[in-house]
Amino acid sequence: MGTIRAKNVREAARALGRFSWDDLCCRLGSRVQVYADRKRLKLTVRDFLRRGEIVRLDGAMFEYRAPARPRTRIDVIWHLVRSHRTFTTDDIERLSGAARATVLEYLACLARLGAVRRERKPGTWILIKDLGPETPVNTRKCKKLQAVRKRKAAA
Repeated sequence: MGTIRAKNVREAARALGRFSWDDLCCRLGSRVQVYADRKRLKLTVRDFLRRGEIVRLDGAMFEYRAPARPRTRIDVIWHLVRSHRTFTTDDIERLSGAARATVLEYLACLARLGAVRRERKPGTWILIKDLGPETPVNTRKCKKLQAVRKRKAAA
């Protein structure tokens, strides 16, 4: 009896791109030998379909689509900034789960990009220019954020 694992199915589907059940079974070869293996394969593909990693093109054909990159704390901070419009650093820190230094450094980066500005009330910020759903990234600042995180982890 073969071993059907999500990792093997993902690798086979990625290599095939567009495929049918038979294509996938052939690609997995000796892993799909008995009915129980085929059943496990169907359950794994069903899970991939639910997550959107595999999409059904028509009744018999499927296509592998690489999963979206996982959201980082910076992505969460940007989402919170866009959704709240006016916020405090404490709010963003609490809701994002990011370290205070990370929140402050990213807000400073956004301020330099002209997306946010500090209000007169201490710790309060306002979104002045919505740059869209994609997280604005300044590579120089990302390196600085990484250094801040390393210092915090070392302390």
